[in-house]
Amino acid sequence: MRVHPIFSDHMVLQREKEVAIFGEAADGEVIEVECAGRRATAVAAGGSWRATLPANDAGGPYRLAVRSGAEAIVFDDVWYGDVWLAGGQSNMQWPLQSSAGGAEEIENSGGYPLIRYYEVPKVAYDDGVERESGWRASGPEAAGEFSAVAYHFAKRVHAETGVAIGIVGCNMGATSAACWVAEETLERDPALRVYLDEFRAIAKDFDWEAYEAEERAFQDAFAAYEAAVSQGKTKEELGPVPWPPPMSPRSFMRPNGLYETMLKRAAPYTLKGFLYYQGEGDAHRPMLYDKLLEALIRNWRRDWEDDALPFLYAQLPSFGCDGDPGGDAWALLRESQTIVAERVPHTAMAVILDCGEKDDIHPADKKPVGDRLARLALARVYGRCDVHGEGPRFVAMQVNDRGAARLRFRFGGDRLTTKDGEQLVGFELCGADRVYVPAEARIEGDTVIAFSDRAPRPIAARYGWANYPEANLTDGFGLPAAPFRTDREGRGSPAAIDGRTDENRE
Repeated sequence: MRVHPIFSDHMVLQREKEVAIFGEAADGEVIEVECAGRRATAVAAGGSWRATLPANDAGGPYRLAVRSGAEAIVFDDVWYGDVWLAGGQSNMQWPLQSSAGGAEEIENSGGYPLIRYYEVPKVAYDDGVERESGWRASGPEAAGEFSAVAYHFAKRVHAETGVAIGIVGCNMGATSAACWVAEETLERDPALRVYLDEFRAIAKDFDWEAYEAEERAFQDAFAAYEAAVSQGKTKEELGPVPWPPPMSPRSFMRPNGLYETMLKRAAPYTLKGFLYYQGEGDAHRPMLYDKLLEALIRNWRRDWEDDALPFLYAQLPSFGCDGDPGGDAWALLRESQTIVAERVPHTAMAVILDCGEKDDIHPADKKPVGDRLARLALARVYGRCDVHGEGPRFVAMQVNDRGAARLRFRFGGDRLTTKDGEQLVGFELCGADRVYVPAEARIEGDTVIAFSDRAPRPIAARYGWANYPEANLTDGFGLPAAPFRTDREGRGSPAAIDGRTDENRE
């Protein structure tokens, strides 16, 4: 009899929900589970078993015992609290020890022993080798390896709720969202099937000898690039990053791969919700990303057997895109992320446009990202009316008889304002020629008035529309406005969000 390796000493079990405990055993074997006076029984079938403990309030420490006949497996220092799965790519994976202010956070991390972290072993291809992991309590010896975004999220939510916060880290750098969904999810959608078609074309009659030579060349080039970085060479001297690595049937970048080797190994560990920070790996198909992210959300909720499980995610920040700061690939992907928040129930998006770095796809300061995700969780999931989670969102545009565009926003705080009281920037207008030009703008109440002599009869407006835009509209809490364009051809009007109820938005 085995208990799934996601269960260990120091774990957090989800409070106020029935909790799934599962593992492997011979068919017909009777498994008994007990924790905090709650009991459940299961009978193994097909080599596996699953027991469901009745719901329990927050608290601990408890002991979880799993028994089969004379055999017993016991876990200590078990707490009931809230469990969040932290998914995505490198910016979610980024460890606390490598982030801005990380050394001080690690030094003080022993003050938060009820923040617990479990890292799903990073397995690109299932080679049959069992990788060990286990729950760890926050402290100087462990916290440095926690996801920085997830740690800051957990710290804020723990401070506000007082309950244990468990994070299940399930992420890997440089991955597309297509890596984290089931094959049938991509197969059944004609638009998303392109990810499978591309990979299948590569994998067909695959030449391993040629691949190994290509992989060695890639490793040499990447090592040389990293050596040049360590020598302090400039961006111009460095040239483009040698990326991506060559693809193979065992690559961590293949579609559905990490879904099979990592995500499925975390399901159905009972959760409060999902955290997600990803999108950089899909910027080459920004207009398809809303479909892909929606499919991922549906897939994950199905695996956890809860169609209303909260899904909170970070929108992409600003980035110079390796010499293309004025381009729009990341702007279009941010729009796709916005569309998902408008369309999919029980989702919310943290705007972090101001948190990027022009020349680094990995911004060092992860605290604002974790804090903003925590704000969303507190406001949307925990029902905290005193916590505001979102910055200004565009609602509607009107053009007056003088040719000025009046852009109305909904927002929290007491006002619209700008970061550090600066002159408002980031707005553009276009006329019938569809050529956007910079606009002067000023704040009037819950609106922004934008105008330009170069677009005297504007028909559309946009804000923060570039890979690395200069844009500074915020609310009274300092939360940034979400970038937008009013002419989302074929993608639905952004004004449609104004008609949604709070229930639908949550």
